[in-house]
Amino acid sequence: MLLDVRNASGNPGQSIPFEGGVVIEPMEVLDDPVSFEGTAVRGTMVGDGHTVAVSGHITSNLHTRCSNCLEDVVLPLETDFSELYGEEANPDDPDQLILVGHTVDLTDPVREALLLEMPMRVLCRPDCKGLCPRCGANLNKQLCTCQEGAAIENPFSALSAMLSKNEEV
Repeated sequence: MLLDVRNASGNPGQSIPFEGGVVIEPMEVLDDPVSFEGTAVRGTMVGDGHTVAVSGHITSNLHTRCSNCLEDVVLPLETDFSELYGEEANPDDPDQLILVGHTVDLTDPVREALLLEMPMRVLCRPDCKGLCPRCGANLNKQLCTCQEGAAIENPFSALSAMLSKNEEV
């Protein structure tokens, strides 16, 4: 989303409202597919003659997969953002972005704000049972009988055996 900031630059101290949609390309986050749909931004921009402060509220729908069962999940997200754009670099404020021309592209700040708002683990539902570790069946949709009567294997059983024999680890 390209935002024309001439009104804010030309009217110092005046709050100029804006709104629009942002298209964010699909990406992978920690090997999971992530896309944002219906991303909308509503906010204000305020200039002081040398800088323009842009802040607003973002709404979007996150499309990814469940961390437990790998089914598709759609999760609504809302967050706020703020950025400061200046005509030249400010050594006292390393977060200030450079204003080139009279427009700023809000795509990167909006994407970053949405990525920070994502939960660490996305679940299709709070009680998701996940996948069977042996056959891969989705335990939310079907009962798995492949482990009935099988001994439960603990990946640390070899360490336990070593400790019980008083072997040096």
